[in-house]
Amino acid sequence: MSPHNSAFNGSGLDQIDPFDARDLNLWRKAEYLGRYLFAADFLRQYQPSILADISCGMGYGSKELSGIAKTVIGVDSSQQLIEMASCRSNSPDVKFLHKDLNCEDLTPEIEEGSVDAVVSFETLEHLIDPNEAVSQFSLILRPGGFLICSVPNVLSESRDSAGLPRNKGHKQWFNYGSLCRMLESRGMHVMYRLGQSWSRALHKREQQLSHAKRIVQGLSDEPTMHSPEMMRWLSYVAAYPTVEDVDGSYSIIIVAQKHIDNLTVLSSPPPIHHSAR
Repeated sequence: MSPHNSAFNGSGLDQIDPFDARDLNLWRKAEYLGRYLFAADFLRQYQPSILADISCGMGYGSKELSGIAKTVIGVDSSQQLIEMASCRSNSPDVKFLHKDLNCEDLTPEIEEGSVDAVVSFETLEHLIDPNEAVSQFSLILRPGGFLICSVPNVLSESRDSAGLPRNKGHKQWFNYGSLCRMLESRGMHVMYRLGQSWSRALHKREQQLSHAKRIVQGLSDEPTMHSPEMMRWLSYVAAYPTVEDVDGSYSIIIVAQKHIDNLTVLSSPPPIHHSAR
């Protein structure tokens, strides 16, 4: 699989848009959209006021999140992608910020302790110092706020002849333990680990059947599968993150919560902000 976000490694344009019918990477598109659908569904119960979508790319995820929050701040280091995301959005409640986490802080543009949730998918593996990025996430989160993030599982990554990541955009490898330790060292408690094993298993099975000439075409070859309605259906049915068979997933997906005065808050605290629209 290709990286979700090369906006933090310089190129900035290796992006997926699940609603672009010209892109035939059906399973990859479903996984990307599925993560955002989960994040929106999980956070809706807490009625967030301000969300930050770090590594927002072309902004489709920020748009999904805008349905459950008063304000969404999309952040990306590619000015070109920020401009594309801004054109895509027609809501005054979705704002975009050009920042490179390899060399810039999220503050003061995003105020300390002002954000109810940070969503950041397939970002940390692209950074030279992901620890500093997580510190920034923790800094802008209010006590009790949530971080929902994902990284590729090292077990699914390939190496070049020098033993380095074959994907040149990846600067770090993570397993569940290393990711948890990094989050916990920055004042967060890991609540859930999720994965997307179903979509990966179905994709691999489809490839096997195709190579064995048992099927003549895959779902990606069917134009109707790339419609917005079918993409959303597939993302919910086959690529929605779950706690089942997480080791079979390409991505490690984590839900974490920032501590309050060094104590972990309850998993279902009452919302402290006004209701979203």
